[in-house]
Amino acid sequence: MTLRENDPESVGGYRIESRIGTGGMGVVYLGRSASGRAVAVKVVHTRYADNPEFRARFRQEIAAARRVSGAFTAPVVDADPEAQRPWMATAFVPGPTLAQRVEESGPLGWPALRRLGTELAEALREIHRAEVVHRDLKPSNVLLLETEGDDGAVRVIDFGISRAADSDVRTQTGMVMGSPPFMAPEQFSRPHEVGSAVDVFSLGAVLVYAATGHSPFEAENAYLAAYNTVHGEPQLGELHEDLRRLVARCLAKEPADRPSSGEVLETLAGLPEELSEGEPAEGASPAPEIPPTATVASPLKDSEPIRRRRRGRRLWAAVAVVGLLGGAAAAAAAVVAGAPADTSDEVVRTAPRTTPALTTPAGWRPWHNALTSDKDDPTFVGPSCTLDAVGVFCASEQVALTRLDPATGNTDWTKPMSRKKVSAFSVRRPVVHDGVVFVYGTDRAQGVDAFDGSTGKLLWQLPGPVGEFDLLNGVLLVRLDGLGTSGSARFAAYEPRTGKELWRRELASTSSSPFYEGPGRTLYADLRGGSGGIARVDARTGRTLGSVDAPKGDLWLATVHDGTAYYARWENDSGVSADFFVQDLSSGKSRRIDFPWSVEPEAPPLVQGDTMYVFDYGNETLLALDVKRGKPLWSSSRDLRVFSQPAYHAGRLYVTMPDTSILALDPGTGKEIGRTAPSFDTAGRSFEELSPSSVPPLLVDDVLYGVSGPGIFSVADVT
Repeated sequence: MTLRENDPESVGGYRIESRIGTGGMGVVYLGRSASGRAVAVKVVHTRYADNPEFRARFRQEIAAARRVSGAFTAPVVDADPEAQRPWMATAFVPGPTLAQRVEESGPLGWPALRRLGTELAEALREIHRAEVVHRDLKPSNVLLLETEGDDGAVRVIDFGISRAADSDVRTQTGMVMGSPPFMAPEQFSRPHEVGSAVDVFSLGAVLVYAATGHSPFEAENAYLAAYNTVHGEPQLGELHEDLRRLVARCLAKEPADRPSSGEVLETLAGLPEELSEGEPAEGASPAPEIPPTATVASPLKDSEPIRRRRRGRRLWAAVAVVGLLGGAAAAAAAVVAGAPADTSDEVVRTAPRTTPALTTPAGWRPWHNALTSDKDDPTFVGPSCTLDAVGVFCASEQVALTRLDPATGNTDWTKPMSRKKVSAFSVRRPVVHDGVVFVYGTDRAQGVDAFDGSTGKLLWQLPGPVGEFDLLNGVLLVRLDGLGTSGSARFAAYEPRTGKELWRRELASTSSSPFYEGPGRTLYADLRGGSGGIARVDARTGRTLGSVDAPKGDLWLATVHDGTAYYARWENDSGVSADFFVQDLSSGKSRRIDFPWSVEPEAPPLVQGDTMYVFDYGNETLLALDVKRGKPLWSSSRDLRVFSQPAYHAGRLYVTMPDTSILALDPGTGKEIGRTAPSFDTAGRSFEELSPSSVPPLLVDDVLYGVSGPGIFSVADVT
């Protein structure tokens, strides 16, 4: 690969000649030392260089690679993890990867397959003797030397997610690292507990791939591959019988049932060097035409897109992967369709909804607004914004409420925030209903102020402090008590325009926002904190109309849609879930659906009919699940890098991308329909500025509104 304009001329004294590959975390170059020695130089992307957690993991990669340098690995020549852009140089290995070899020439014949297996097993034995677990053995991490020598023809590379026994860098709760379909089942369900047995499982999968051209758990996407790995039986093809028995043991679901790397080496070394005539050694049929599975987690993998993970709140949905970088964009704005949402640490309790019938604002033209005028102020906290037909409304710690013209993005008016210092004051995204805008009060006492959205006139106030507030089925619901550990709290409902109190009740609930929209003028209330279950409540009177018992266990009610409740089960209060429950709130009947791995919830799902769409926040993908059958349908390509919650509008799914474009997808297949042009120049932006958003794009007639770290923007819909 040729060098690009911004590529360095040298790194650490090594002259850079060309690119070997590029990934989400950095670039790998072919370099030359002063004496002419060829090296492979990994250089971290600038945007990750300032992240302490990433630097710690990069140091771990260097230490692990140095620890296991031997005949079957690429030795570390030089490194500087403390450089402005951390880098590592290893001996350059001339030759293709196993993945390239099989793709270009087909499955290996028996002699090459036997040699590959013995050398990989020996490499793993030495890696494990050094008390390192590789955790990402796959065909693209196996290099085949162009010239075979006495020291072997195989090199294992990329220790980016390896773990040393004495390492201080640990996989965080719920984080899944590796590359389906070559990962072991426990890497999905128990990532904290992985040991050397995961590498043996991967070795078995790699041998099947080398012999047949496909992995034993092949699928059209990584999500389905993971499901097959955990729940399915391996597809081994027609292997040599002795090899078949060995591979089956390597692919055992339980780690304790697998042989050690040393046992694998001994067994392979004992197999005949040549097969008797008629003995099958590779698959009888060609590999299925399935797109290659995207890499999920190596922090710096050559020529493959890698995914970052942002530390999630305890919300519902994503397969948590990589996890090297944390923190949300301080300046992130937010746009929702008429329904309230929350950027605070509290859970957004209502799932994204379809857009009301709005029309394009008169005089509209594409615009973007970075809302950065106060960023020189060290106390500046970025605004949180909501879109309505009346306007775009933003709140921050500095300004209680700002109205942007939805046609131009220009500021129409602002309501200044008191400079009074109040402990624990938080910013609440404005809630908009029928031309009335609700925000935390301008006096910073955390009450509720109601403004006319067109004129900015104050309509009414509710003294603070209060807890959460939400607009559901025509009433403003307010938690009158602050958040605390109590199992009960007082709630009240108000007429939105006049502030007239409609009712108040004390509810036994552990949820800070227990209400969800029900049919007609009703609400569902999560009363599981007391003796109740899920109650149906009259929105105008607060009267209980009926209730059903919820499924048992430590379940989080992720969302309610069309009379159906969706719960996620927490594992030992860890914030991750391996299964969820779907309950009919009329009959009370529920059923359980297992996930193929433990997921770390990040936001409520979007439900349309029998399909649930889940934003995989950590892996930056969108997953589609058939909740009626309990099966995964599709996941978006990791090349796309989905960067927001999805929205469903007019038969399409819309998601925001890192470059501030908006992507339209077919909801049935996940295929790309089209995308808009980016609204901001994101070149050189840090991770914090480009952090994924929990807020979906909004479609108003033929105009899209979106949000990203750089700001809020509006563009024409995808044609």
